[in-house]
Amino acid sequence: MSLPRAYAPLAGFVGPAAPRSELWRLAVGVTLIIALALALGTAFGALLGLLPQAIYIAYAEAKGSGPGEVLYLLLGFSFFLVSVSVCIDLWHGRSPLTLLGRPALALRHGWRVLVALIALNVALWLLPPWDNTDLRPGLPLVTWVALLPLSLVAVFIQVTTEEVLFRGYLLQQLAARFAHPAAWMVLPSAVFGALHFDPSLGGNSIWVISSAMLFGIAACDLTARSGSLGPAIALHFVNNASAFLLVTAQDDLSGLALFRLTVDLGDPAQLRNVLLIDTGVMLCSWLAARVALRR
Repeated sequence: MSLPRAYAPLAGFVGPAAPRSELWRLAVGVTLIIALALALGTAFGALLGLLPQAIYIAYAEAKGSGPGEVLYLLLGFSFFLVSVSVCIDLWHGRSPLTLLGRPALALRHGWRVLVALIALNVALWLLPPWDNTDLRPGLPLVTWVALLPLSLVAVFIQVTTEEVLFRGYLLQQLAARFAHPAAWMVLPSAVFGALHFDPSLGGNSIWVISSAMLFGIAACDLTARSGSLGPAIALHFVNNASAFLLVTAQDDLSGLALFRLTVDLGDPAQLRNVLLIDTGVMLCSWLAARVALRR
């Protein structure tokens, strides 16, 4: 694999995928992951049906509104995390931990980036301007604090699943076959962006897709520079924890947020302004992560 010097660590990260990196095997693997995740979700629903009626009704009511709705969505990603792990083990014949790179390296890199990004976000909150007129209260503070440990775990499961799938599985399998970044950086990021399509936004969906794709490219870059999935998981975790738990602009995903942003996502101008700010913060976070990795 011929790589730019900055991406030299990628060779070690991709190495375990090389023995079974055929494209047909990747296609079958993706199909297996989706099928197994759907099967696990169906089985989970069937098991819930065996609960006493009163318990099941209480669960359904909690899941269907407020914080329970968002927690159910985030924790549901665990079905895909299990599916990817099974696919890597049985279909590709390697340990699921190889999706992270060397675990100790992933942990060290991830911790560095996490500390840097928390410091960056605290600074962004404290620095002017201090105009909060577009914010309105979300979840009551006492409830928010009580749910925070579970909320953080749920966000961590969600972002780890997406990183393991896109910057772990897809990136490794493609990079084992193709050295050019268009294959292992742009293609997984394009798929990642396309999955953020929201038909309710109409023509504005292209801006959401583009923003998600840019995030995917930044996460791929950090993975290639570090040779581990730790930095990408940290970047994704801080980004989504802020979006789900602190300030959200989407009413249907606001159940765990402390504040809600009063914008009309159907208005192209308002959505564009929100995405420009989010993209700016994301790019600053990417740069901060790169600086943290150089220490």
